Amino acid sequence: MAEYEERLNFLLTDTFDNILNMEQKMLKHIHNALTISEVHLIDAVGRSDKTNTVSEIANVLNLAVPSVTIAVNKLVKKGYLNKAKNPDDGRSVYIMLTREGKKIYRLHRYFHIKMIQALCSSLTENEKTVLLNVIEKLDDFFRSEAVVSED
Repeated sequence: MAEYEERLNFLLTDTFDNILNMEQKMLKHIHNALTISEVHLIDAVGRSDKTNTVSEIANVLNLAVPSVTIAVNKLVKKGYLNKAKNPDDGRSVYIMLTREGKKIYRLHRYFHIKMIQALCSSLTENEKTVLLNVIEKLDDFFRSEAVVSED
């Protein structure tokens, strides 16, 4: 790998690790009973403006339905999610945040808002535009790679 690619690889990996470490610290500070994966599942449910099924959550998180089913059941037992039968289709179950789930969702959102505000506060408008364009391309790459690796 050329020097530029080595540096970029290091920065991407290091940044990803740092974000996860910050989330872990935030999580330990607010609630020890949850994992980062569980918080991200809570976040996916909370971000939606409609009632979700397990399949829809799995799709958003790019995870297998059985894995999400297990995680949802754990979060129901822990008191962060509720399940309710779809009145129109008895085979389908809706997943919703409980009061405690909403609290975790808001705390996680607040963490991300503060992180983005801290980053953007030192950038010019041009730098913000370039950063957004680069991250959109990075996201497109990872989404296309996820599709390729599923085949």
